[in-house]
Amino acid sequence: MGDNSTNQDFKILDTSSYVKLRYQVRVENGPIIKGAETPEVMDFVTGFRQVIPGLEKRLLGHCKGDSLSFTVPADEAFGQRRDDFVIVKDKSEFHFPEGFKPYPGMEISVVTNTDEGPDTVIIKEVRENNIVIDFNHPLAGFPLKYTLEIIEARPSTPSDVCSEWESEKGEGCSGGCSPHEVVLGQESQRGYDN
Repeated sequence: MGDNSTNQDFKILDTSSYVKLRYQVRVENGPIIKGAETPEVMDFVTGFRQVIPGLEKRLLGHCKGDSLSFTVPADEAFGQRRDDFVIVKDKSEFHFPEGFKPYPGMEISVVTNTDEGPDTVIIKEVRENNIVIDFNHPLAGFPLKYTLEIIEARPSTPSDVCSEWESEKGEGCSGGCSPHEVVLGQESQRGYDN
């Protein structure tokens, strides 16, 4: 264990800082998303894209014990809504269990050719021969208001970092991923991961 006075003064860095928060987040001027009854607790290591960029950015330079309140614009949260992320697919491209009826608002798993696409999409509309799906994150287009307290901040240790994060660090989708690269309904042995 390190010296507590050192960790008390530790300022959060953009990489390799272990951070633990007690927080509440809401859509700006809208509903509370997390922490409605009591504040939620989350922890993460900076630099591994575990949280939205705007949250991590606003924690840099802060220490354990700091209480903060700020708004993260949509561009630094889940991005702006994109009309080209709403697409129409023929029903034959979906592989629902026999007798299952998809419905608007339903979340379905998808498989992509890369790790860059979303894990799930939302069915917006079910038509006679096709289904309209939305690849936008449900919070895309919304600024998010955080109220939080930093309850722990220190240099990360090897046990804080998953080896998979190291190999994925810096990779990813930098300008938005094309929803047309997503392959629907291809189920692997257990679940929808590939």
